[in-house]
Amino acid sequence: MRGLGQRFLQMAAVLLLVAAGTFFLLDLMPGSPAIAILGTSATPEGIAKVEAELGLDKPSVERFLTWGTNAARGDLGVSYRDGENVAQAIRQRFPTSFEILILTQLLALSIAVPAALFAAARPGKRRDRALTTTSFALIAIPQFVMALTLLIIFAKQLQWFPAADFVPLNEGIIRNLRSLVLPVLSLGFPLSGIYFQVLRNDLVITMLSDHIMRTRASGFSERIILLKYALRSSSLTLLAVVGLNTAGLLGGVLIIEQIYSLPGLGRFLFDAATRRDIVKVEGAVLVIAVTYVIVNLIVDMLLRVFDPRVRAASIGTPR
Repeated sequence: MRGLGQRFLQMAAVLLLVAAGTFFLLDLMPGSPAIAILGTSATPEGIAKVEAELGLDKPSVERFLTWGTNAARGDLGVSYRDGENVAQAIRQRFPTSFEILILTQLLALSIAVPAALFAAARPGKRRDRALTTTSFALIAIPQFVMALTLLIIFAKQLQWFPAADFVPLNEGIIRNLRSLVLPVLSLGFPLSGIYFQVLRNDLVITMLSDHIMRTRASGFSERIILLKYALRSSSLTLLAVVGLNTAGLLGGVLIIEQIYSLPGLGRFLFDAATRRDIVKVEGAVLVIAVTYVIVNLIVDMLLRVFDPRVRAASIGTPR
């Protein structure tokens, strides 16, 4: 319990650092949001009036404390540009990005786990070399290149899937999944290469360990040993990597949502940044950070449940 409490404090510190860093870095940008609101022809008097109305004339620390207090209550403010409630706008867009994240992780794992088991069963053989080479190729391909390639082939030429026709989940599961096939493939293929490498290498090492040797001496088949004994211990490393890759995946969602015109949080953040809508940028970055922290907290709790070594370290007992 003490270790879990420390973990919560660490996560809170991460959120505070992300929120403060984002706020003060945006505050250092040249120019004033009032100019973005009034236009380049704004007069100094008009700029000063708008800044006073929005509280922009107050010290940065005071504005951050006010914003942080409101954000802790779920109030992310109102856009200077269009008057849109930021929290409400994010609530409308977040489900799309979260669905892409979940589907991408499921796709990557469904590809990587069977492929890693197949390769690790005979390390160094032809199939292992072929799968390893393929995984390196998938990792090397940038996500936007993968997205554009799939878009050209399957949306423009073959017309199997829509190019930019997102269907919300509440309008039909099949139509919704069909509209997300290409975005999920664009993110999932490169990610599956990473997961394959992690799990395959861990499985190969595990299969040479002493406890596997003893299990093999007991007469179990290689298939049973691989699936029942080696996979369980090796999957713990993969689970940790899945949590760590959440941040990179959220960054990839931003690019993919732009390419496929998806109404998600990534596109919301991109549009806000290009329009210099600081309040929306701060809110979106905070929600992304909260998502990353929650996912990693869940992963950490799962590791404590399934890995005795982590559980022992968390309570300060020797291995």
